[in-house]
Amino acid sequence: MNCKLVGQYIQHLEVTLLPGEEFYAEKGSVIYLETGIEKELSFNGSGLGRIISAKLSGESLFILRLFNVSNMPRKVALGSRFGIFPVKLNGETMICHRGVYVGSNNRVNVTTKLSVSGLTGGMGLLLQKIQGNSTVFLDTKGTPITINLQYGESIEVDENHIIALLNISEPQMQSNWSLGNLLGGEGLSMMRIIGPGTVYLSPSQFTPATI
Repeated sequence: MNCKLVGQYIQHLEVTLLPGEEFYAEKGSVIYLETGIEKELSFNGSGLGRIISAKLSGESLFILRLFNVSNMPRKVALGSRFGIFPVKLNGETMICHRGVYVGSNNRVNVTTKLSVSGLTGGMGLLLQKIQGNSTVFLDTKGTPITINLQYGESIEVDENHIIALLNISEPQMQSNWSLGNLLGGEGLSMMRIIGPGTVYLSPSQFTPATI
């Protein structure tokens, strides 16, 4: 399988699947696919609670499996609202803004995470949680900023720039309320993130409602 980001201003993802290979994508993300690529829509989870949480968090209830049934390499192109950013997961957990998952070269577990820290920090009460072994492609607005925090290190972040947090748990996320933040244009609260873990930031703002 070959995955290539194409474009300058707004990128798209071009995936070349060899015979028998498959790729997973968010419903509605396909731009085009070549003859020989088949689509299979499956339910992303089970139960009434999963349906409610998916609707509230901005996730799709379904995940799209794309697979090459031909005997030749075939292409499929995927788009996003802004740009696309790859993150490699090795059985790890990543907390994201809702709606940023675009696709992955293996099936991953995309669920809703209830986060009080996210609510008070400005990311929202319902976030996406992604787990699995795969390269995951996320929606981003601009060239992402990657910050690797060591144990005990911390940063303060405007929540509207956060794409995802890798290997960072709820206790490592704290809201920092300040009138100075508001007067400085960052909003009433910024989020303090404490290492260890990795923080992925977008240089341009986006909010959960626009992703």
